[in-house]
Amino acid sequence: MASRVLRNLHLTLRRNPEGRGRTRILSRKGATGRFSRAGPMSGFAHKCRGATTQAQAQAATQTTTATTSSARRSMLESDNKVASPLKAVPVTVNEGVPNMGVGRSVWESGLRLIDFLEENHREEIKGAKVLELGTGTGIVGISAATMGADVVMTDREEKLLELVEKNIQTNSKSIEIGGGTCVTERMDWGNRGRTTEVALTKGPFNFIIASDILYSSPSHIMLLETLWQCTDVDTTVLIAYPSRDLEWDVRSKGVDPVPPDEKCLHKFTQLTAERFDSEIVKYFPPAEPRRGNKGYSVYVMRMKLK
Repeated sequence: MASRVLRNLHLTLRRNPEGRGRTRILSRKGATGRFSRAGPMSGFAHKCRGATTQAQAQAATQTTTATTSSARRSMLESDNKVASPLKAVPVTVNEGVPNMGVGRSVWESGLRLIDFLEENHREEIKGAKVLELGTGTGIVGISAATMGADVVMTDREEKLLELVEKNIQTNSKSIEIGGGTCVTERMDWGNRGRTTEVALTKGPFNFIIASDILYSSPSHIMLLETLWQCTDVDTTVLIAYPSRDLEWDVRSKGVDPVPPDEKCLHKFTQLTAERFDSEIVKYFPPAEPRRGNKGYSVYVMRMKLK
């Protein structure tokens, strides 16, 4: 009987933090209560246990918060970092994660538009008000800001705008050195009220820039209306668009420049012909494929109100 009692009882010794001996606590296996032979010291031990539990809870909360924050970052950013081709100052952005759609990636058209701005409009863009449509990762708008422009970067996707904000913070030093500014605004081309609000509060704009936004023909009418609302006679619209009609291994063999994609760029220029004059002002031949993507040529189109 005695041996059975001993097997069912566990003896735990706790040292008194004030150094006045030890508190001995006897607990029965499986029991919910605790029994103490030390009288008043059991209350002190209970407080110690409470303090420990509270500290553990606080630590758990901090860990959960840090984990949530880290998870939030991982929901927005991938490990892919892409550098701008700018020659003056360094600009690097994080691409987004796959569930953010096509806007999460840096596309060749954006890189070539940066080249075009730096080579042809570097002086004009300094101090200019610039509206970017479909900013995606923000690499074009941020690069324009490092050239001294005040850029309003717009997109309809909240997650993309959060990613852009992070990329702006990453490149804040380069933007400061360049003398420009960046702000983000949510804008859906189908929302006339919101578009008008951005145009009235942030404009008038000297430049409207965009890259690879013509791939969906059904959106052309809404894009045209957005351009109509945000431009005046002094606004220059620059849109970079790729030609994907030939594979890299064919175009890289010295073929002549191919006409723009008839299904998209031609349809868009025909749609806008009543209100805008447009012309192709730059052709970039196919570049080396980036990270395994097939290389393609890029056209830059300039538009002005008639």
